[in-house]
Amino acid sequence: MKRKENFLPVFFVVVFLCILLLTLSLSGKLKFLSFLEKPTSAIQSLSYNLFQKLPFVSEDLKIKDLRDENLSLLNKISDYEKLKRENIALSDQFQTSYPASYKMLKAEIIGAPGFVPGVSVPTNFILNKGSKNGLKEGQAVVIKNNLVGVIVTVSVNLSKVNIVNNPLSSFTAKTENGAQGIVKGLGGSLTLNNVLLAENIKSSEIVLTKGDSDSNGVGIPSDLVVGKIISVENNPSDLFQKAKIESFVDFAKLSTVFIYLENK
Repeated sequence: MKRKENFLPVFFVVVFLCILLLTLSLSGKLKFLSFLEKPTSAIQSLSYNLFQKLPFVSEDLKIKDLRDENLSLLNKISDYEKLKRENIALSDQFQTSYPASYKMLKAEIIGAPGFVPGVSVPTNFILNKGSKNGLKEGQAVVIKNNLVGVIVTVSVNLSKVNIVNNPLSSFTAKTENGAQGIVKGLGGSLTLNNVLLAENIKSSEIVLTKGDSDSNGVGIPSDLVVGKIISVENNPSDLFQKAKIESFVDFAKLSTVFIYLENK
């Protein structure tokens, strides 16, 4: 027991001497003892590691290290989840044969004005891409082969998208059986309007974009999926019939989308 009690004073004396020797050696005052640098450095390194493990010295250090480690882990988890979502979106997009993936620009959704989770649905998105990335008004925004919306405002670094369910959204569409009409947003849903009564439309039928591109190829390409018909409203005395559409996209959960840059 006595030997253990005598160990600490001797240990600290040796450590002090090692530090002193290293300090003097580095200052150039003990050049003739330079051969002692290597062994004293090794002893100093060992003593430093042991010193950190002593409970009366290292407790606060350990708590700080644990805190820093926890923060680092939380940041890594957050980065991992974001990267995983992006990789899934990229993988899904590149596995989609149409639209061609080389015509796509990936963008992150950084805002949804007016959207309150559980209370309302998003009708606009703000993207982290703008004119410096080649974006223009009228370009289609998609996820896989589903139409998400159309870019309506562009600044240098940002752009605003009207989602297909936006009340200001309107574009021509067709059913898988060839009936044509105009899709309009209603805030929380979509309708296919101006369909002739002579056309046969029914529930569960898929609605696709007809194509609304200008001469420069900017606009909505044809054959993007808008959604499926969930109900049909027709009246024999009316000239047209209409249908309610449900999109396959959960807009509230989107974080990454793709902009259709080229449509030629």
